[in-house]
Amino acid sequence: MGTVMLSAISSSTYCQATPPVDNWCSKPLRPGLEKLKEIKTSKPWFKVYDIGNDTYAIDEPYNWEETIAYLILGKDKALLFDTGMGLDTISIVVKELTKLPVVVLNSHTHPDHIGGNNEFSQVLAMNTSYTRINAANGYAHNNVKWEVSPASFCLTRLPHEDTAHYYIKPFKVSRFIKSGYIIKLGGRNLQVISTPGHTPDAICLYDKQAGYLWCGDSFYEGPILLSSDETDLKAYQKSINKMAQLAAKSTRVLPAHNLPIAKPALLIQAAKDFNQIVSGMKKGKTGENHTLVFDCNKFSYQIGESYLKQFDQIKRN
Repeated sequence: MGTVMLSAISSSTYCQATPPVDNWCSKPLRPGLEKLKEIKTSKPWFKVYDIGNDTYAIDEPYNWEETIAYLILGKDKALLFDTGMGLDTISIVVKELTKLPVVVLNSHTHPDHIGGNNEFSQVLAMNTSYTRINAANGYAHNNVKWEVSPASFCLTRLPHEDTAHYYIKPFKVSRFIKSGYIIKLGGRNLQVISTPGHTPDAICLYDKQAGYLWCGDSFYEGPILLSSDETDLKAYQKSINKMAQLAAKSTRVLPAHNLPIAKPALLIQAAKDFNQIVSGMKKGKTGENHTLVFDCNKFSYQIGESYLKQFDQIKRN
């Protein structure tokens, strides 16, 4: 995710106070992507990378969100983990990558992860009220219009995009699931693990055999945002520690923004840093949009001021 702040004001409202200032048409791709094996498709809005073990990262690098979805293949069917911004048709890319039947699951239901859900007939979803509301309502134009502002994405990459009416469409859920659910793809099993904190319906996805751990927005290299109305710092602490235990058994961590592959040791460090933050050992600085920012080298935590009372020990410089 880019270096600016965003917040989800309610389950149906999602906005940021200050749009990014980068020129997303001239901005070079994020360093590190050039090392990955790219797969060409008919949709240049997306960058697709083969990240091994029949897994593809579907990146949207020309929007400040730099959202990444993942197509995970088994012998019998495939899972699409997140569907991106909905700015271009991700289902076409998926059909070019596999002929298998595809089921969708979201790391959480913020708009930048469910934009293409309506393109698919089989959608799994966490059984939370937050998920149900976002599935039923989507996100109206006024709540996501800044995603298509000139400062937020490269319009020349999508010259026919209707920026005046861009919105996130509602979608139908074919089955509601709970933590511990096993997705069987045929010769490949994926375990769904609830990891709330960023949102109530946030999950991670674990492939024990491959050693792959998908972590959604709970961790990535960049500003980790804990500043929305859905934020629960105590839940997040439990979740990031749970994910660190899984990372210790993983070969790759696969985030939902910026770069598709992170070292497991970095997620483990993120848990240690967050524990230091809530204990008062690590101090933060005042950031934008009423946040306290804790710099942790390759990533940072940006915590909403209103949530600091959940941990009295949190300190600022």
